[in-house]
Amino acid sequence: MQVYICQEVDYETALRWQKEFVEKRKKGEIEDSLFLLEHPPTYTMGSNQKWEHLLYPPDELKQQGFGIYRCNRGGDITYHGPGQLVAYPMIHLREAELTPIGFVRLLEQMVCDVLSFYNIEGQRKEGYPGVWIQDRKICAIGIGVSRGVTFHGLALNVQPNLTHFQNIIPCGLAQFGVTSLAKELGYAPDMSMVQQQLVTAFERNLQVTCQVRHHQPTIGGDDHEYDQGAKKGIIA
Repeated sequence: MQVYICQEVDYETALRWQKEFVEKRKKGEIEDSLFLLEHPPTYTMGSNQKWEHLLYPPDELKQQGFGIYRCNRGGDITYHGPGQLVAYPMIHLREAELTPIGFVRLLEQMVCDVLSFYNIEGQRKEGYPGVWIQDRKICAIGIGVSRGVTFHGLALNVQPNLTHFQNIIPCGLAQFGVTSLAKELGYAPDMSMVQQQLVTAFERNLQVTCQVRHHQPTIGGDDHEYDQGAKKGIIA
């Protein structure tokens, strides 16, 4: 599996990368791939499309610097931002001998593995995908599948600005709260260490070897070093 650690990337760019990698994976032109990155402050709306869970007018939030996107993953509205580790795996499910639900359960297990490294017990909550610490959600999970290849993925709260979740009803679950590794630990863990632990969890749970590259993926040519930063922007 090829793993690309890409620093901060705007949502539109990351979505374009996924679409092109998924098409190549469906044709058998590349192996399974994983993007690890952070987004600028962004709200994404999944297939449930419940806009009442966005608690402020979109124009007002855009003026404050938040991107707002519709997307074709499962789930409701969620937040992405600096300090949150986003993982986008593009996995051929049939070759991995997994169903979509089985893959979601595996992603949950991977996050629980990462949390256990910090002596935190991650939990599943029946009927609510993601990873929890009691009634506090620490990781949102929502995937899409195109002809057997996954896209979208998970968002693990390492040390994001948790006040940004107050602009929405995260995942449509008003009765529950959100948390982060930093909040639970009382200190901010090193992001590169969390990335390393997640890569290890992918290797263990998928029984693969990961080749880690600290640069952006390049479509239609050779990879080149990630030395100019990702495109940044806001669209609605």
